[in-house]
Amino acid sequence: MNIQRYGIDISYANKKLDFKKIKEGGVSFAIIRTGYRQKTDDMFESHIKNAVSAGLNVGVYCYCTAKTPSEAKKEAEYAINLIRPYRLTYPIFYDIEDQKVLSLSKTKLTNVALSFLDTVDKANYRGGLYSNPSVLENNLNKDKILDKYDLWLAHWTNDPNVPSRYNFGQKMWQWGAERIFGSGEKVDCDICYVDYPAIIAANGQWGDTKEDFEPNIGDMVLFSGGRHYPGAESETPVGNVRTAGAAQVTNIAEGAAHPIHLIGDGSNVYGWVNENTVFPYWEGETARAAKAIKLMESPKNENVLTVIPEDGRFIVFREFRNGRSGTVRKAAYDGNVGFIQAGDFYLVGK
Repeated sequence: MNIQRYGIDISYANKKLDFKKIKEGGVSFAIIRTGYRQKTDDMFESHIKNAVSAGLNVGVYCYCTAKTPSEAKKEAEYAINLIRPYRLTYPIFYDIEDQKVLSLSKTKLTNVALSFLDTVDKANYRGGLYSNPSVLENNLNKDKILDKYDLWLAHWTNDPNVPSRYNFGQKMWQWGAERIFGSGEKVDCDICYVDYPAIIAANGQWGDTKEDFEPNIGDMVLFSGGRHYPGAESETPVGNVRTAGAAQVTNIAEGAAHPIHLIGDGSNVYGWVNENTVFPYWEGETARAAKAIKLMESPKNENVLTVIPEDGRFIVFREFRNGRSGTVRKAAYDGNVGFIQAGDFYLVGK
């Protein structure tokens, strides 16, 4: 196998990185940890933004803690939502090494891995497995996975010029760790044997990308964070920078400076935003993403609640006080459109 590209893989453990110097030192890609389960790596957002800004190609890896295919699917969906605002040019890898999941049978753990990777594939991203020789031989039915997905092999020789003695057909190899340019500590180092940016471009494996996305009124979208404005042509934004999260498109002003009006859950956005802050939302997360999104349209002093269907319908809950005790109760309401009093209804998952 010919060496084509040098890379690094990084996580919360790497806090002193100068990505510009790393790029100048000959590193061409970074694989960034998304986190595990529904927990985002503390350095994910900083790492991916700085790596992209420095001109590095980027991929990600998710640390497997799932013990069932259902849990693995949720881990994949969570990772996909995190990377939606970014253009990946390397795969989404599933990191299987945790001792708790290695206690599963070969069949069960193989099904966990395939559930994650199949979810990534259905979302139109390129998926891959990160693992070491012991796990591949003893804990997984490796052929079932590697017949469909790429392998990033972890086998340290601590020298990029001393190749691993194992050949599972790996497309990438983690050979060890060293102190590289722009790093205050050792960083895991990798070699890639294929041209992933070209492969992913040829196969269009970018998910539902911004270039293909035109939001419509009523759509659930992902707001990537930033400023919002009181009007479509306003020059001064409202308040502080808002956090990323799910939101609903409530109005569109074609050609305006801030052409899309969004309503989020109160912690992220309620106003007009720039087009480059709005992205597709992973459909498998729509119901959960809609939790607690309060809709604020107010004709005739009443709110119009549009119930966005997902597999047929949502359930909408109304919060009210129970007499003197002040206890919050909830009553279900099913339907497509409801006229409600301000503050009464919240959209939640099924």
